Amino acid sequence: MADKDISLPSEAESSDPLATLPELTTKPAASEDDKVEALHLIADSVAQQRQLASSAIIFHPVTLGVLVLFFGLTYQYFYRGALSDWGIIGTTSAGILMAVLISVRWMTGGYIFEAERVGTWKWLDDGREGADSGIVGSQDEILLTRFGDEIIGTIVVRGIRESSASSGKTRKNAPTTGVIRAWTVQRRYRRKGIGQGLLEEAIALCQSKGWLGPEFADDHANSAKIIHPTFSGGFKKRERQARETLQRVIEEQGGVAAGKKAKR
Repeated sequence: MADKDISLPSEAESSDPLATLPELTTKPAASEDDKVEALHLIADSVAQQRQLASSAIIFHPVTLGVLVLFFGLTYQYFYRGALSDWGIIGTTSAGILMAVLISVRWMTGGYIFEAERVGTWKWLDDGREGADSGIVGSQDEILLTRFGDEIIGTIVVRGIRESSASSGKTRKNAPTTGVIRAWTVQRRYRRKGIGQGLLEEAIALCQSKGWLGPEFADDHANSAKIIHPTFSGGFKKRERQARETLQRVIEEQGGVAAGKKAKR
């Protein structure tokens, strides 16, 4: 039998197990396909909020209290001491639980419609209709983080000129602020510093253009308030943490000083 041609790894490759890992890069979207991938990633992040909202409602003390009350009433009404009563109690309790889950599904369904709205060209160009919108440039800046060839994160930044308080109109030489309209990372790559890296790139983008900020837009992609405020405590906390993270990264990158310089 002929000897097989076996290629052994070089000494450098065998000593460095990370040498074969794909490269992590962050660059502007270069094509229409890149922008479509970014929109899909943003829409997915909005749709994922439905799961968070469902958990917030189901495990909220109010919901759990109502369930316990109904289960207690079911037991009190149907149990008469016979073993067969437990079958009726179990069936009724399961029906109550199913009704609650269906209600939660209905209450959080708005996130799916919001995801469909956000993942479109119309959303990307939203606000550009007016002649004096104050938006800088013909399109938003979209930065993509790739792990090899896979897009795993994106951030969308728009420059907006400040308007006059009296007339509401913008001047060409008015200060411009970078506004973050979307910021997301694929779920399995979160909590690994990729989101912070995107914020750092957004700050560098604003500095290179002489813009103030950046800051999160009030109507950013994940800002829609679908569920009742009673259950939205977790969303408020995430929003606050995102803004605090951005402020911390700006201070670390010297973005505040650069913004003040640009404003003068």
